[in-house]
Amino acid sequence: MKKILTYTAILFFTLLSACTKDFLDRSPLDQYSDETYWTTPQDAIKFASRVYEFMPTADFFVCYEGMSDNAFSKTASWGNTLRNAQLIGNSTFVVTTGNLGDEWQYGQVRHCFEFFQNIDKVPDLDETLKKRLVGEVKVALAYRYFMMATLYRDVPLVMKVFTDIKESDVPQDKKAAVIAQVLKWLDEAAPDLPAAYSGDDKGRFTKGAALALKARVLLYNGDYVNAAAAAKAVMDLNVYSLYSDYYNLFQQEGDYSPEDIMSFIHVKEIKANGLRDILGVNSVCTGTLYLNPLPALVDDYESAAGYYPYTKDPAYDVHAPYNNRDPRLNATIYYPGSTLPNNKVYDPFNNTLDKIGGDKATYTGYAFKKMFDKTESEARDNGGNDWKILRYAEVLLTYAEAANEATGPGAAVISAIDQIRARAHMPTVAATFALNGWTINQETMRTFIRHERRIELAGEGHRYFDILRWRIGQQVLKGPIYTLDASQGLTAIDASNGKTNKYPKTKLEERYFNSDKFYVWPIPQSILDQARNLQQQPEWK
Repeated sequence: MKKILTYTAILFFTLLSACTKDFLDRSPLDQYSDETYWTTPQDAIKFASRVYEFMPTADFFVCYEGMSDNAFSKTASWGNTLRNAQLIGNSTFVVTTGNLGDEWQYGQVRHCFEFFQNIDKVPDLDETLKKRLVGEVKVALAYRYFMMATLYRDVPLVMKVFTDIKESDVPQDKKAAVIAQVLKWLDEAAPDLPAAYSGDDKGRFTKGAALALKARVLLYNGDYVNAAAAAKAVMDLNVYSLYSDYYNLFQQEGDYSPEDIMSFIHVKEIKANGLRDILGVNSVCTGTLYLNPLPALVDDYESAAGYYPYTKDPAYDVHAPYNNRDPRLNATIYYPGSTLPNNKVYDPFNNTLDKIGGDKATYTGYAFKKMFDKTESEARDNGGNDWKILRYAEVLLTYAEAANEATGPGAAVISAIDQIRARAHMPTVAATFALNGWTINQETMRTFIRHERRIELAGEGHRYFDILRWRIGQQVLKGPIYTLDASQGLTAIDASNGKTNKYPKTKLEERYFNSDKFYVWPIPQSILDQARNLQQQPEWK
C-alpha cells in the first residue's frame, strides 16, 4: 500500500494544480502528454492508483455524523471546513450554502475515463494486470456515481472524456439509470479483482470490495433480494471475519484486519488523518473537538444484559447511567468518568480544558473515542489509523436487513446479527427479545436491525444515509437537541473541594427537518450558474 500512497502523492500534486471549478469540474487537457505518458506499465499503475485518493478520507466522511442524530457539529467555530455539517444537520442549508458541492466530483469521473481511453496504448502490459487495474478504476467510478446519485438524485451520467467545453454542458440522467450503470461497473469489476493482496498492494480494491459495495448500493436503493444475494456472496468468499476486539479494530492495530474490506489508508508520515483534532479531547491532545456525540446516541445503547431501553434494567442507577451498558458504548464514546488515553478521568463538568461549552471543549458532554488514535497522546492532527469505508460487520448488517425485508426474520438473518452481538459480548437476538418481551416478526426485527446498525456503525458516517433511505428525518432530525442530563449527579465524577458532579440538561439548538425536500441535496447554485442544461431539483426551486 505504500506504493499506492507514493503514486497518488506524485499524481495528486501534478494534477491537482490544474483543477477548475467549471460545471463538471473539468481538468485542462494539457496536464500531461498522452504521447509521452502512456508508455510503460508503471504509467498505467500510477494513473490507476490515483483513484484511491478519491475515496473518502477520515476527516471528510466523519462529518456526516454531524448531519445525523448521532452528533452535533460545531461548524460555527470552524467555518465551512466541516462541510456545513451543522447546517445540514439542522436543515437550515440552502442552494447557496458553501461546500454542498463537495460530493459533486466530475474531475474524478474524468480521471477514470481518461484511464479507460488510454490504457490500451500501454505496450507490454500484462493482460491480467490490465484487467485488474480496469477493475479497480471501475470500483472507484461506481463509488463516485453512487454517492452523487444518493445525495443529488438525478445527475449527469458522463461516460467519456469531453474535448470541448460546450459539449460538457449536459442535462441530468435519472437516478435509476445512474444506479444501473454503477451496478454494471461493479459486476464487470468483481471477476477481474483478486480475493486478497499481499505486500505493498494490500489495501487495493478486491473482489470482496466490489461485491460489498454492490450490496450497499442495492440496499440503499431498496432492491432487497439482490442486496441480500450480494452480501451473501461476500460472506461466501470466506475471506472476511469480525475482528475480535471492537475498540482496537479502529486503532492502528486493526488496520488490514480480516474485517477490513475497503479503507482509506492513513499513515502519519505520508497521509495522516485529522481525527485527533476533529474528535480530540482538549486535555489529551489539544484537540478542537468539532464533532460531539449526542445524548440520543448514548441513550440508544442497551444495558449489558440486553434491556432496551437500558433504564428498564433492574441494575440501572441514575447516578451511574454508563455502568453495565453494551460494551460498544465504552469503546465508542468518552462519557463523564471515562478513562482517557493519558489515564486521566474525562470530566466535562470541572476540567477547564474539557468543560461543556468551553473553547475547544465538548458542547454535549460527550466525545468520540472509537476513531481517536490513542497513540502519541500529546500530538494533534497526526492520526495514523485507517478510515473504515466498508467492513465485514456492515456486510452482515446489510444481509440481515435485506433478507428480513425480502423474506422475513429467518435463521440466517438472526445468525448474522448474533455474530455482531457476540463480538460485542452482548446477548443473542433470541435472549434479548425474550428479556424484553418482544415477538420475533418482520416488523420487530426491522426495528431491532436498525437499532443494531446505529450502534455498531456509530461514528462512521452511515447514520445520515440511513435516515435518508429510511425516510425518518421528520422523526429524528426535527426539534431541539440537548446536552447530557446529569442533574441527579454522577458518582464517577469527583464532587469534593468545590467541584460538582451535576450538570442540567441544556438546549443546544433547534432542528428543522420538516419537509421532504431535505431527503435530496440541491444542486449548488454555483454549479447551476455554469450550466444551461442542468435543472434544479423540483423540491428546491
